[in-house]
Amino acid sequence: MGFDLGLIIAFALAATATLSDFLRIPKKLRSWVAVVLIVGLYMVNQWLYAPSFDWKTALMEGVTAGLASVGIHSSTKNTIEHWTGSGSDQKNKQDSQSAV
Repeated sequence: MGFDLGLIIAFALAATATLSDFLRIPKKLRSWVAVVLIVGLYMVNQWLYAPSFDWKTALMEGVTAGLASVGIHSSTKNTIEHWTGSGSDQKNKQDSQSAV
C-alpha cells in the first residue's frame, strides 16, 4: 500500500505553515521545516510499507524530494538573508523606491 511521494510532499507543504506558526519559526526559515517534514514522513512511509527498508536510501530519497520541492537555491538564499538581515533592508529600499 503506502503513500505516493507526491501526496507526502503535498501534505508536508500544507502542514508547514500551521506547524511553523505554532513553533514561531520565521518565514524565511519555513522551507527547512518543509524539508524536515518531507524527509520524516517519507522515511516513516518507507519503514511501514516498503518490503525491504533501507534507511540510507529512504533518507537520500527524502532529502532529494524535499530539497527539490522547496527549492534549494531559494531556501539557501532566504536562510542567508535571515541570518545576515540583508533581506529586510533590500525590501524596505525597494518599497520606498517603487512607483505608485
